[in-house]
Amino acid sequence: MFPFSMSRFMASLLARSRSCPVIAAFLLWALGQDLPGAVTITPANGDVWPPEVAQSEDGTALDRDNILRFSLAGVQLKFSALESASGGLTIPASGMGGDWIVKLPSREDTGVPENEFPMMHLASLLGLDVPDIGLIDIDNISGLPEGMQRLGKTAFKIRRFDRQANGERVHMEDFAQVFSVYSDDKYKRASMRNIASVIASETNDRDIREFIRRLVFNTLIGNGDMHLKNWSLIYPDKRNAALAPAYDFVSTIAYIHGDSFALKYSRKREFADLDFDELSHLAAKATLPEKMVIDTAREMTAEFLSHWAREKKHLPMLEGVRTAIDELLPTLPLVTAVS
Repeated sequence: MFPFSMSRFMASLLARSRSCPVIAAFLLWALGQDLPGAVTITPANGDVWPPEVAQSEDGTALDRDNILRFSLAGVQLKFSALESASGGLTIPASGMGGDWIVKLPSREDTGVPENEFPMMHLASLLGLDVPDIGLIDIDNISGLPEGMQRLGKTAFKIRRFDRQANGERVHMEDFAQVFSVYSDDKYKRASMRNIASVIASETNDRDIREFIRRLVFNTLIGNGDMHLKNWSLIYPDKRNAALAPAYDFVSTIAYIHGDSFALKYSRKREFADLDFDELSHLAAKATLPEKMVIDTAREMTAEFLSHWAREKKHLPMLEGVRTAIDELLPTLPLVTAVS
């Protein structure tokens, strides 16, 4: 959700815009001041509109602020927002700045904010590293482009963890960047054991346990979208890597019957393939302590089942999400092993 490789992002834009390099240059100019992490792109000629895009086809001047807001909404339906004194959120007029990310309802799938919030809230209850989150009525978000309300009534908000309270930027990189993978290949070019290897070499035992706990959690909720860009490293001291806080936890099986994990665990990728043998193989290949991995997975599964049984009727999610998870759990070897 948050990070991406700037070198890959720039290369991707240029590759896709060879027939019109002005478009790529304009996008970098327009969005470069509020990128995820600590990277910025500053125009060499100052903060002025490139002459090639300063006017519309009919010759009238373009509104910079509206163009930026629309471009951000049209691509990902995500906005950076500021919290207002009233408790609502405000999208800055320039489309830049803010300490929250707002994710609007999906065009394709019903109730995605109402899916992501309870999954992230449940993860928080289980002790995973989750930023501040919430659901917010779209009517309480000012500065949205016109027409966004027709997508739905509720948005999901998550506090940006690449910004400090004083506004200082914190650098981070997702695993597509770590492995030099283009976004188009975020489901293909690596496995969870590859991610685990990096975490083991760059961080510490606490982060290894956190990684295993998230891996198990997202298997238990049936999240088939934990691709390379949904795992990240962050550099809070500007030098040493740590596993970034959690984001983008959604139960995809509520929308995609028979979905599987986004990447192979170690050798396989079906949710039912994650058993203690697969975890042992992952641990061996990623040079993780096997006992730590197995014990952490076992504990996480037991804790999840206890919390799920207690909380599932109270979490604000659509019934289809609850039913999909209930149907998945008995099919998982981790569940049968601890039940």
